[in-house]
Amino acid sequence: MRGMGRPNSEPLPRHVVRDLQGIARALYAACQEAGAPAADLARIADAGKAFATALDMSRTEPDTIGHRAAWGWADKGIAILSECLRTGDASTATLVSTWAERLRAK
Repeated sequence: MRGMGRPNSEPLPRHVVRDLQGIARALYAACQEAGAPAADLARIADAGKAFATALDMSRTEPDTIGHRAAWGWADKGIAILSECLRTGDASTATLVSTWAERLRAK
């Protein structure tokens, strides 16, 4: 996201990352209920962990290494979650894409 022209001093919009983490949790539960393979569930869990790490690291001051890393973890979570949704339900993929755009717009 920094590559999209975002200044390093900008705070991570935590509420958007929490929303994305919630989407990952809901997707995990739905896929688990549907009997998804363990590898698919692990990838979704990886996205959730990336969002959790982003939230944890975003407690640092903006324009610090830790806070820039928080942006990186949020990006990683979006990439993983998007990858998981490529073959899934189009409406869920659209939802994640919309929330990713909200994060980029902040």
